[in-house]
Amino acid sequence: MEFFSEIKSITKEAIKPYGIMLDHINQEDGYEPLIKVNSRGWIWAILTFKNKTTDYIECHPTSKESFEPVFGISLIILSVPEDPTKTETFLLDKPIMLNEGVWHNVITISDVSRVKITENNDVTSEYHRYEKPIGVSLFYS
Repeated sequence: MEFFSEIKSITKEAIKPYGIMLDHINQEDGYEPLIKVNSRGWIWAILTFKNKTTDYIECHPTSKESFEPVFGISLIILSVPEDPTKTETFLLDKPIMLNEGVWHNVITISDVSRVKITENNDVTSEYHRYEKPIGVSLFYS
């Protein structure tokens, strides 16, 4: 199995190549629309998962997708649309919205994690398989 070399924190700058962090951009309080998309409807889903490794990454060329942590300690693996083999791994502790075509998958460090996902009804999926499963190894000193 291959291991991640670094787990990064989600910040507005770090997530910019993939989408946005769902947070206020221009003000500290009040209603602030972040993204407007024409669509024939949206899907709200709950994803519950126990996998600590993955052997694939996926993308949705026709839909943005949000990942909003509910419980558990989750990691999100991301790659730009042009190259699914160059990944970055983030601690999924803040809600994010991915752009169309961004490669992604989630794994958990907890026994189980749950994430709220939103994507449009026109969502299509593509997959890229890894030669070996990838995951996280935690070392304590």
